[in-house]
Amino acid sequence: MKRLISLLTAVILISCVSICKSRAYEEYNLSDLANCSGIKSDSNSRGGYLCAFSGNTVFSARLVPDFSSYNFTVNGHIKGVSQSGKYTYALVLEDTFTNKYSVYSLNTDNGNIFQSTFSNENFRTDSFSVSDNCIYYIKTDSAYAYVACVNLSSDKKTKITFGQNVNEVFNNNGKSYARLYDGSICKLSQTSSTRVANAGEFRNISNVGINKVINEDGFVVSLSDNSREYVSNAEFGKVSASDNKVFSVVNYHLSRKTSDKTQNVSIPDTAKAVVSYKNQCGVLLDNGTVQVYESSDFDEKKTADNNNHSDSSNSDNQAVISDYIFSDGIIYGVYSGETVADFKAKTSADAVYKSDGSVAKSGKLKTGFTTVINSKTYTIAVCGDVTGEGNVNSKDVTLLQKHLCGNAKLSGAFLKAADFNLDGKVDNRDLVLISRQKD
Repeated sequence: MKRLISLLTAVILISCVSICKSRAYEEYNLSDLANCSGIKSDSNSRGGYLCAFSGNTVFSARLVPDFSSYNFTVNGHIKGVSQSGKYTYALVLEDTFTNKYSVYSLNTDNGNIFQSTFSNENFRTDSFSVSDNCIYYIKTDSAYAYVACVNLSSDKKTKITFGQNVNEVFNNNGKSYARLYDGSICKLSQTSSTRVANAGEFRNISNVGINKVINEDGFVVSLSDNSREYVSNAEFGKVSASDNKVFSVVNYHLSRKTSDKTQNVSIPDTAKAVVSYKNQCGVLLDNGTVQVYESSDFDEKKTADNNNHSDSSNSDNQAVISDYIFSDGIIYGVYSGETVADFKAKTSADAVYKSDGSVAKSGKLKTGFTTVINSKTYTIAVCGDVTGEGNVNSKDVTLLQKHLCGNAKLSGAFLKAADFNLDGKVDNRDLVLISRQKD
């Protein structure tokens, strides 16, 4: 069941000579963490975590499956934080003259802190990852930026090159990865790398769960098989995936999407970050409190809004059913490549009809197809398929360009099909997204 937790962080004091173990308090409040900029969320095999820093203090919290919260202060200059399993890491510049850095690791189970040091220069400090007792970061002293690795036990240094620039190093479920210039994502070891996925050229990414990241276009990309799933109105830090469920927050509503349906509950304040673990979802609210949602909250479809807020994008005539959205006689949120069989399996439709009225027994869905559900006729809109051909290609891009320029007019299901990001309007953002989906 949903529970509201008030949180007050424990304090860890660190001197330049020794590290004091933290103390955990009985009452908690995460307002200090919520006030930090650049909060990082990580949903991994140990739980759902948040970490951030402000000034020379690092903040860390686990929201699910149980709660723990710690912070610690350093004398050096914090360059960044990263989460890896149950450990929160901070990269700290200790001495600018000797280029001495420290990596502080916080065990979020017990508050213990360990410090490792190394020296290096000409590297980017805004992006790093720690795994298997090695720190990975980006060096810029060659024609192409590459990944440097330092074993924190032996101080052994190695480098991993790619023949193109490395844009980012990040951690996912305790393993280190690099995102390259062309969008490739490579899993790192101390001496080599393996390409596992592609998030799109120039597309920034954020962790959402085990073996999953989300790019800035709203696509959850699998680091296991490079498959992807679109999340409407996605914001970095406000989407989390676990056990084939995708949780996302828009305004005052939390959605849980599974393979066969999407359900919503209201939250009492706007969200700062979202994490998940198995069937639980933890939401850090702007006011610093934490809401934890479990399966029963969604199954019971609780929609009470304690602050009487409402999301204008969810009007009375709009209901979320299955993976699709039903509104004004149109079913949308259907993606290119979905078949008649897929659609019938996800809805109570007995039949799907082609534009000419004949029964579509199999094959891909097309914009303009119709169906009858609960005695009401709906027209199907396939995202990006503005021509009604059942796929997304250059013809769709050209027609949408003409519509945006006033040289053509889309209406009904075809206009809904043009709203690729499902934000309720058709604009250049949709044009860019559709152009990237061309078959």
